[in-house]
Amino acid sequence: MDAEAAPYLLDSFIEAIARLTSYALTDREKESVVRGFRQFHQRLERISSSASLRQLAIESRHKKHSVKCQHSGKTCVQNCVRGFIKAFAVGYAVKCGIDLAPHIVSLRLFSKPQLFVRSLKSRDALSFAAFLSTLIGSYKGLLCAMRRFGTGSDYVNSLVAGALAGLLSIKIDRNRLRRAAVTLYMVSRALQYGVVWLFNRWSAGLQAEEDQLRGQSLKRAHSAVSVGQQQRPADKQMMRGLQAMSPAASDDSISQHVRWDDSAVDNSKEAKRKMLYIHRAKRVLRWIRACAPTALMSLSCGVIVYVLFFHTDVLPRGYLSFLSRASGYELLYPKRAASALKSVGSEVLHGARCGRIPSGMGTKEYIATLPLASDLLPATRDGIRHDYVACGVFHPATTSCTRGAVSTILQSLPVAMKVYAPLNATVLLLFKRRQLLANPRRALLKLAVSSLRSSVFFALMVAYIINGSCFVRALLGRDTLAGYVITGLAGGLAVLVEQPSRRIELAMYCFLRALENAWDVGVRQGLWRNARHAEVALFSAAMGVLMTIYQNDPSTISITYHSILTRVFGKN
Repeated sequence: MDAEAAPYLLDSFIEAIARLTSYALTDREKESVVRGFRQFHQRLERISSSASLRQLAIESRHKKHSVKCQHSGKTCVQNCVRGFIKAFAVGYAVKCGIDLAPHIVSLRLFSKPQLFVRSLKSRDALSFAAFLSTLIGSYKGLLCAMRRFGTGSDYVNSLVAGALAGLLSIKIDRNRLRRAAVTLYMVSRALQYGVVWLFNRWSAGLQAEEDQLRGQSLKRAHSAVSVGQQQRPADKQMMRGLQAMSPAASDDSISQHVRWDDSAVDNSKEAKRKMLYIHRAKRVLRWIRACAPTALMSLSCGVIVYVLFFHTDVLPRGYLSFLSRASGYELLYPKRAASALKSVGSEVLHGARCGRIPSGMGTKEYIATLPLASDLLPATRDGIRHDYVACGVFHPATTSCTRGAVSTILQSLPVAMKVYAPLNATVLLLFKRRQLLANPRRALLKLAVSSLRSSVFFALMVAYIINGSCFVRALLGRDTLAGYVITGLAGGLAVLVEQPSRRIELAMYCFLRALENAWDVGVRQGLWRNARHAEVALFSAAMGVLMTIYQNDPSTISITYHSILTRVFGKN
């Protein structure tokens, strides 16, 4: 076809379509359709010229490199301002709702409406809302500014924006305890996903190296086959060397059409050594991914048990009260569980007989000689004798350590159900509503099974942490500090009862507690000290790491936590 005739054919084609369409339209509709076709025709003419095509290519390249923000439909300023306002409103509403929840449940709000007004005027709610809005709004604004005036790497942009946003916002929250809790939580999450990101990069590097080795062997094999086809008839032998080096390296589509030669494969010692290293490294990675949650849980429980018995005063009062209530010792020692734990730790560290009760002496008689006897004696029975002081404290009603462990499990199960059932129900309503609406019966059954499973895990963990030391004492023949640490490490293995997907979340919760308690113990013993504004630096660093991963490698973050970050920070 002649190039000069193409525009005329195009004009005739468009005109024919316009005429055919006009028969089915009124006069007013004809005018609008013809006007639309004319505009379409003019646009095609502009695009058809080579100069216009070059200009469009330049503009598209410029647009591709300059537009990096993902908040479609909004400018950078609108995205920042809307994020600030929305975060302030949501944070304020959530904090007021949390403050009002106990009054609503107890029906006090209806008899005292002034409680509602008081919660709305709460400075704490305003402080929390200001912190949240500053964090989100400043991050959005700083990220857009870094993308426009900073480096071309979004890793650097998100790292700097997240760190500066954390630096600007953390001190706005005036609640010191909440500020410390938020900082510890963000640090633990940054450590978790930072380690996952490093392992993913390591795994990707190993895979790239393996693909490179396979590619070199396949390329050499293709070359050998082509040469063999030119110099001699097709060989009947298949290439077995590549499969020996890596069974997964053989390609079915290639092997069906190509006859391999053993000499075509790189069977050098260096290639085999590299492939062996890759396979071993991948095996180690799989083992770490499978065992890391359980190992982290065991390590955290070991630290918590050590602090629980030998540095009881360091534990937060609320956490100690929860452990006392969950283990059932709040019933044995009302408001005196801390004293009971202190007595066990003191007897282990300073006792003359390694925690043993002298022969011929009853449990109550020996406990009466301890410094905290007034707190322990009400739970001790007359005429009963235990071999160790700890056994007399942990199960004072019976000399059988097994019965004491079973009693702890039975007392812990109802408490754990009261914790996990509402928690799992909240997760179901917030994040799995579609499953609930699609199949309510199945969703509720999974909720019940999940809650029971989590409760069994918690009851077993508490029972072994508290009563497991009895079996270690019987095994070692004495009561030692190392025995309690071993008990904590073994108690963390109860997480294996839980679903694999939940193990890392439980391990991270315990790790957060262990990290906080270990730091406080170190400060008390003079190993280190609290630095001024340390929480600001930690929160800033954690925000930088988290935002870098969230913006650039979101697949590293778990689905649940990523959905939370998406709701909070949105697409930027």
